[in-house]
Amino acid sequence: MSQFNPTAEQKLILVHPIDAHARIFAGPGTGKSATLVSFIDQLLANGSSPRVKLLTFTRAATGELAKKVSAHPAAAAERPSTIHSFAISTLLRNPGVGEFPKPLRIADDWETREIVHHTLAKIVGVKKNRLNNLFLELASNWEHLDQKNNSRVDPKDRARFLGGWREHRDVLGYTLLSELPYALMCALQDHPDLDGVDYSLLIVDEYQDLNACDLRVLKLIADRGCSIIGAGDDDQSIYSFRNAAPEGIRNFQIDYPECNDYSLTVTHRCGSKIMSWATFVIEGDPNRPRGKPALTCSAGSPTGEAALLAFGNEALEAKGVARLVHNLIARESVEPHNILVLLRSDYLGMFSRPIKRELDTLGVQYSDPGVINEILGEPNNRRLLATLRLLVHRTDSLAWASLLKLENGIGDSFFNHIYNLASGSNRQFGEVLLESKEHGFGGAHAAVSRRATEMIDAVLDWLDEHLPPEKNKEAWGSWISANTGTDIVPQPSEQLKEILSSIDELADPEQGLARYLGQITPLAKDIAQTESTGVRIMTMAASKGLTVEATVLAGLEHKLVPRVGENLAEERRLLYVAMTRAKKYLFGTWARRRKGPTARAGQVWVAERRNKSLFLDGGPITSEDGEHYLKSRW
Repeated sequence: MSQFNPTAEQKLILVHPIDAHARIFAGPGTGKSATLVSFIDQLLANGSSPRVKLLTFTRAATGELAKKVSAHPAAAAERPSTIHSFAISTLLRNPGVGEFPKPLRIADDWETREIVHHTLAKIVGVKKNRLNNLFLELASNWEHLDQKNNSRVDPKDRARFLGGWREHRDVLGYTLLSELPYALMCALQDHPDLDGVDYSLLIVDEYQDLNACDLRVLKLIADRGCSIIGAGDDDQSIYSFRNAAPEGIRNFQIDYPECNDYSLTVTHRCGSKIMSWATFVIEGDPNRPRGKPALTCSAGSPTGEAALLAFGNEALEAKGVARLVHNLIARESVEPHNILVLLRSDYLGMFSRPIKRELDTLGVQYSDPGVINEILGEPNNRRLLATLRLLVHRTDSLAWASLLKLENGIGDSFFNHIYNLASGSNRQFGEVLLESKEHGFGGAHAAVSRRATEMIDAVLDWLDEHLPPEKNKEAWGSWISANTGTDIVPQPSEQLKEILSSIDELADPEQGLARYLGQITPLAKDIAQTESTGVRIMTMAASKGLTVEATVLAGLEHKLVPRVGENLAEERRLLYVAMTRAKKYLFGTWARRRKGPTARAGQVWVAERRNKSLFLDGGPITSEDGEHYLKSRW
């Protein structure tokens, strides 16, 4: 870890009084995280041991910050966590609060897609795309603290969905991640003696990503005597999908009138050319507050290289992106993991697939963070994870539903039979499944019943022989690898072993198996985005928080950036975030014409010519021919 030498701006933050609220405006690369960790370190070193909590918005950042904080012998600060993890730990610490099925169980991505959405869509009688809109509306109402109807939702579906979902979640025993902050807010409002929220100071990183519910949670905790430090950047507010908005951090002084205000305006990341281009983009927002100081580059920062390259069509653009990447590695000695290829969107891989083909041709190694879902969805890995869930809670309904789905010869009809028995008796699926087995699953098809009985008995026998330790002395990933490897519970695949090993380095060693299993999917995704041996290809939104030597932004055309029908201010902020990932090299590419899968992206007629993004018009970097640039530059 390099020595932290604070700037004049950072020194002001380091002497902030703990009993006062504060807002920290910090642009990309201005040393926000290092400053916050140093501030906490000073608080712990003075011997007063205040109760400090640091909330972050990516679990990978949580793990890294945890290592820095816990290294201090005072250790008065609790382990950093996300807003959702904070909600979970507080709710679990206060039995009886929160109207959700017990024990608290969050479905992971595979369970959400293959069990929750698949079965609920059939029960409610809507297609999955309409179900997605209903779930989005449900989450939005929690996040907004107000009823806001989604225009894409048919009013006829709404009441049926709400009734069906409430029954469904009770039967399958799951809670949605998006309802946890709302449940915590209600608990704070209703229970003055709520345990686990008596902090001296809450430090909230990426404050611009909070929605109305999150902000209300913090205000309720502040009203109990806790100081709040909100650190972030309204120019990097890109999470409107969870109803966050830049007004959250802009209005901090209204919510906390006597707060101190700090700014970090010197970026230690981006070269001056890159920063100049990105600044032009963000300052083009007419609704952005006036008078905000522009970021400057630290003394000695490199100039950097920036170019906007036009190609004749989508095939030539893909070749051009691959050649850029190859030349950065071969000619400029940039390590592959230090290169990002960013896309505004990539539905079914339509933009990334041709780029990957060209990278394959040039022998360039790349990684795709989206492969995590494939690894965790492999049948053997999924069977392993479901069975481990049963080690924690033997009647875990989502786990049993998963094993039934993975077993050949057991279909939806058998699931429906058990589900109807459970809903009719107001009990959970897993409990009714095991009880019904003892009576031969009366009413179900005989052959299917036999197969289900054989599978369940085999799993129960394995569970009896593999009780997890109450206090595990080794990392859970290692324990899992050492205690699996049968026809019933297969060993994790080599790729999953690598994932578990990486999670072992980040996860809290004191947590139980249940919490560890709940973190596998989100932590694996964060690790895939932040750690890689190859070039990383992802969406612009997924790149937030990353720092690399070189970034290539592909598909920078009008109606792709900004996307049709999206909020222009947020689209501009999204491009700004993507541009400010790079230290030294920033390239944008666009195609003058498109054919094939990407031809209709952006609602452009296939025969029409395309133009570069209007966000880039009149900027310091002008568009030039990509083929000519590649030949002359290298």
